[in-house]
Amino acid sequence: MAKKPDAKRKFIQLSEGEKTYAMSRAVVQGDWCFVSGTVGYDYNSGELPESAAQQAQNTFTNIMAALNAAGFELGHTIRVQYTVSDRKYVEDVLPVLRKHFGAILPAATMVIAEMVDEKMKIEIEVTCFKGA
Repeated sequence: MAKKPDAKRKFIQLSEGEKTYAMSRAVVQGDWCFVSGTVGYDYNSGELPESAAQQAQNTFTNIMAALNAAGFELGHTIRVQYTVSDRKYVEDVLPVLRKHFGAILPAATMVIAEMVDEKMKIEIEVTCFKGA
């Protein structure tokens, strides 16, 4: 039997896909927000762009929507993991990463790995803290 969620936690759901994978887009626990691996779907059009750079930009849009719903902002990010489907896309996404995190400078890891959908080129996961 599944354990009942902690009443002090806030669960953020932004799409139907999260139900498919039995997950939340983000979970808030106190001063912490954990944003799940997020990809570059444009949820308004329902499409995933071909460009790795545009996927990265859309990913940040989706992360910021989750953070906003959770009462956080991108500036609260202290840790990020980038997963890129092929190292040939790294140069394409770096300008987007610098645009959003160049002044924040979170601790970061970049991994090259296959994605659930072969059209996905980047997935980003963030951990945020807004306490003292």
